[in-house]
Amino acid sequence: MIVALAALTGRTPRPLDPECGAHGPLLLAVVDEAACIGCTLCIAACPVDAIVGAQKRMHTVLPSLCSGCELCVAPCPVDCISLQPAGRDWAPDDAASARDRFAARATRLARNERIAKRAVPVTAHIVSADRAQRQAVVAAALARARARRATPEKKS
Repeated sequence: MIVALAALTGRTPRPLDPECGAHGPLLLAVVDEAACIGCTLCIAACPVDAIVGAQKRMHTVLPSLCSGCELCVAPCPVDCISLQPAGRDWAPDDAASARDRFAARATRLARNERIAKRAVPVTAHIVSADRAQRQAVVAAALARARARRATPEKKS
């Protein structure tokens, strides 16, 4: 991998700095299904969309898509993601596929962000009116509760 990176950048290969980590086998993320709470933080962290699931539902990692980057491990609040040896080597096809999935994810996220920004000005007055209405309902409920507490109960 170091030789390939050196060739891409046009530099001479240098040994891996031990402070940056050590070369090891390809690892794949595995979700402990019994412990998963469905928080979706791992899905948001995965740069290649290798994790599937829904909010408050168990997630799983698609081994054929996982690049072993470990970015899903840290955000997991219940530590239900572990890394296990893939049992295969990282191939050039894996790298090309991961790059394509990363680019597709980045495009999708940028599109969603543009759509969200466009929608904010249109609905801003509706959201603020809705918020004011909710606040008025809560204030009225609090006033009723205070009035009930202030009035002594009648004993029968």
